[in-house]
Order: sequence, then C-alpha cells, then structure tokens
Amino acid sequence: MLARLFRADAPSVHAHVAWEDLPDEALPTPPLCDGYGKAHLPVTTQVPVAQAYFDQGLRLLHLGWALEARRAFAEAARQDPSLAMAWWGLALARGPGARFAADRAEAIRKALALAEGTTDLEQRLVVAASLLADKGPANGRHAFVREMEFLVDRFPEEPEPRLLLAGFLLDGYESDGRPGQGQPYAQFILRDLLRTHPEHAGVHLAWVQAWLPSARPETARASAEALPLLVPAGSPALLAAGRLLLRMGRAAEANRILEAVVEADDAYLARESLPLEVAPSADAALRLLSEGCAEEGRYRAAQKWARKLRQRVEAAGAGPQAILFAATTLVAAHLRFGFCRAAAEVPMELGDCATVAEQGLRDAVRLYARGACALETGRLGDVERACQALETLVITLSDAPRSEGRALCPRDVARTTEVAAQELRGTLDARRGDSGRAEAALTRALRLERRLRPVGPALFCRPPRETLARVRLHSGREEKALELALERAGERPGCGHCMLLVAEAHVACECLSEAARDFAVVLDLWRDADPHLPGLQRARGFASGGRGRAALRRVPDVPVDTAPAPRGGEGPWTVHGG
Repeated sequence: MLARLFRADAPSVHAHVAWEDLPDEALPTPPLCDGYGKAHLPVTTQVPVAQAYFDQGLRLLHLGWALEARRAFAEAARQDPSLAMAWWGLALARGPGARFAADRAEAIRKALALAEGTTDLEQRLVVAASLLADKGPANGRHAFVREMEFLVDRFPEEPEPRLLLAGFLLDGYESDGRPGQGQPYAQFILRDLLRTHPEHAGVHLAWVQAWLPSARPETARASAEALPLLVPAGSPALLAAGRLLLRMGRAAEANRILEAVVEADDAYLARESLPLEVAPSADAALRLLSEGCAEEGRYRAAQKWARKLRQRVEAAGAGPQAILFAATTLVAAHLRFGFCRAAAEVPMELGDCATVAEQGLRDAVRLYARGACALETGRLGDVERACQALETLVITLSDAPRSEGRALCPRDVARTTEVAAQELRGTLDARRGDSGRAEAALTRALRLERRLRPVGPALFCRPPRETLARVRLHSGREEKALELALERAGERPGCGHCMLLVAEAHVACECLSEAARDFAVVLDLWRDADPHLPGLQRARGFASGGRGRAALRRVPDVPVDTAPAPRGGEGPWTVHGG
C-alpha cells in the first residue's frame, strides 16, 4: 500500500536487506507466482509478459511487500523498456525516507518521459506519484489527494485509484482514540470497495490495516479471515491478519495464521534459494507468536517461539539489531511472567560494530532487568542506581543523531527506555510506601507509552497500566484501579494476565459476583496454560470457594506473587501477577 511504502510503519528485525542498495536494473528476475491476489490494471504495452510482471508488482505493492514489488516492476521494465507504469511502480516501491529520494525521483522522471501516448488513467497516475516523489508525502499530500480524487471521479469503476488513495490516507488513531487526519475518509472509501470488489486482496488488507490500531478491530475480522484464502503466499498480508485476530483475543486462530506466515516465507526462500534475512514477515510472526503464547499463560511455548527466532537470526549471520530484537523477545516472555532473573541473564553480545542505538537498547534492557531483580530481593539501593542509570541513558540517546532506513534510531530507543525507567521508578516508590510519587511516575510512563512511535523498538518493561493498577489496589484506590484494569483488558481481550487483574480489582472492590465471572474468563483463556502459574491457581481457588476467596481479599504488595521453581531446569516460577 502506498502509505506503507512511503513511511516506515513497524520496526524491522534486520537493519539491512539483500538487494536494498542494488539499482533497479540489477535486481534479479523473480518468477511469476500465484498466491498474491488477482489485482489487474491494464497498461500500455505490447508485451504480455511485461503486463504479467506489472500486475504481480501491483499485487505485491498492495500487500506491502516492497522488495518483491520492486523486482516485479524491474522485470516488467526489462521486458518492455517503454512501459511507463513499470517505472511508476518502481518509484512507489522504493523504501521510505530521504535515503532513496534520488532513486524515486529518477524512476518518476523516466515514467513521465515515457507516459506520453499512454492512457489518460496511466498518465494521471504517473503525475500523481510525481507529486509525492518531488515534494515528499507531507508537502505533496494535498496535491496528491486532489489528483487522486480527480481519478476516482473520472474512473468510478476502476478500483486501483480508490485503493491507492485510501492507502495513502490511512493515518491510524491518536492516543485518546481520535482517528488521524484522513482516516474516516479512507475507511469510507474502503467500505465501498469491499462492497464492489469483495475478492480484491488489497482491499481486505487495507481494511484490516484501517481497523488494527482502533478500539474496534473486530470490524475487520471477516477480512482477516478471508486473507489466508485470497493470498496464501502473501506473508505480509497474513501477518496483518494474525495481528488483528490476536488483538481481538482470538489467539488460536491468530497462531494458525502466524505459523502459516513462517511457512509461506520459508517456502518463498527455498523456492528462490534466498537468505533468511530476505523473508518479509517470518521474524515478526515469531515475535507475535511468543507474545500470544504469553497472553495465554503458556510460558514454555512463549520461550520456544522466542528461541526459534534467536536460532533463525543466528543462522542468518545477522547483525546486532537482529540479535537484539530476538533477545528482547525472550526478555519480554520472561518479564511477562515475572521471571526477572531469567530476563537479566538473556545473552545480548553485539560485537564491536554495534551502533549507539543498539548499544543503548542492550544497556537499557540489562539495567531494567537487573533493577527488577534487585526489587524482588529488597535491594532498593540497587534499584535506585538502575533507575538513575536508565535516566542518564535516556539523555545520552536523545542527544544522538537520528538514523534512517531500517536501522534503530537512538531517539526511538530513548523513548522506549524512558517508559521503562519511569515504570521501574514507580514500582520502587510503591515499594518504599510513597504511593503518591509512585502514581506520578507510572502515570508519566503511561503517557509516554501512548506517544511511542510504531517504528521504535518494542517495549521491554512491564505494562505501565497494569503496574499502575496494582499500585492503586495496594494504596486503597480500588475503583480507580478497576477502571485501569478494565481499560487494559478491553485493549487485550485475549490476555489472561489482564483479565486476572480485572478479577482481582473486583475482589478488592467487594464485587464478588463480577469477580467470579472474571475468574471464569481467566480459566477459559488459560485452559492450556502452564499448570504452575500462581495466577491460574488463584483463579481456581476462587472458583472453588472457601479459603481461596478470603485470601484474595488481602491486597498483595507490588510486585505480587512468588512460587517455588519447578524441577527440570525450566527457570524460576516467580510471577508478578500478570
């Protein structure tokens, strides 16, 4: 989709990808493949294979698979050097940011030079793209939208102008739930396209992307379920579908699709004998699989997927950024269950070539995990020193120069580190008995979390909202804690940890019938959970009545639970109540 290719949308495991720096004419020839949808736009060419490669590039463009879209458009240009729309596609498929601005401008220059004698639709598509290539998505926004609106009006039966316009307008949601500029307009266009072109895979993916960041992801459920049938080989589209179903709490369906993402990428790599780092979605799918298993209370499974990602990264001989992304996935699995010592011991050796951002992220994760370990054992002085070191690291990273492309940006790492520093600070203040300072720090962490850019590294601390809710429970502000817990559970309806927090808040508020319902939901969500989870035992104890209910009325300290380590080398079973 156009918007996704002109601005980065999610962090990338690999800082560099094969062919990214190759000129268009040097790209290897791809095979013509099925499984990417059936989008078709007639273009001015007398070479049927050039039309076929152009259509494949268009389909891949809609799927957000820029690297493969470039290869297809480049081959279309080789098959027919006079094909203006092949260069149009190459301009759109070139990566975001200033790094490839010259390549985009050159491709558009060639498209404009070849456009004379093509259809009116082709000429206007080239002109519209030139407005973005010349001025960038921000400065050229108004002119591009007006040109595309003219195309939509002139060719009302053609889906491509409408879909490209909607893809550009999609702008997500603000932290308070308000849609971004152009978002309702894009959703209106897509709703009509779903009615008129129900088999267009690009429309379904755009609809999923439109609702994924919203409070109503279930609006796009049907499209998420349709994508595996429409584009079984289009792993970026399958990844979006799995992500949406995971947000809805449909973990089993999401896991099946996410596993299909890895299989589709592996089949693609094997078919063309390509290196692992070229796979567009497998690494992100493995991270989501680990996250989903953690929400289901399956600690061992969460570790399995995180370690599979680590093995994949190491097999690819990847650089420090990929090693970090794999390591932090395992760290997140440990921290989700409160296993701070295990999180602190995850290896993150980066070598001498690590950038400032990579070193900063490694140091931040280590400091946070060690601070959480010290908190467990009551070494509050060590926790204070960890907080101070994190705060100093935030300043250092904030002053570092920005980075472009797929590389981690120091300022994005600084933002994520600041959230972790404030979360740890708030937990420390709560342990010291200063609930006012604790709430102030955690409220700041929550606000900072809401402002995190999607292109930054994943958050590696405990969710600030959950920590704040537990601090409020401990300080006697049960109603406020319940509000936060319900808000968090609404965002992650399939997360047993979130529902457990809601149940315990209802217990603290003496709403035992609501708590009974919530614990029943926890037991359902955690029906396949590891049996030693203390939260699972508390839910079962409440359901059985008697002493379990009386014990739950005692508000636990922060952090919450401890339990003996299991035998067999699986690590500690100390769980912080979600």
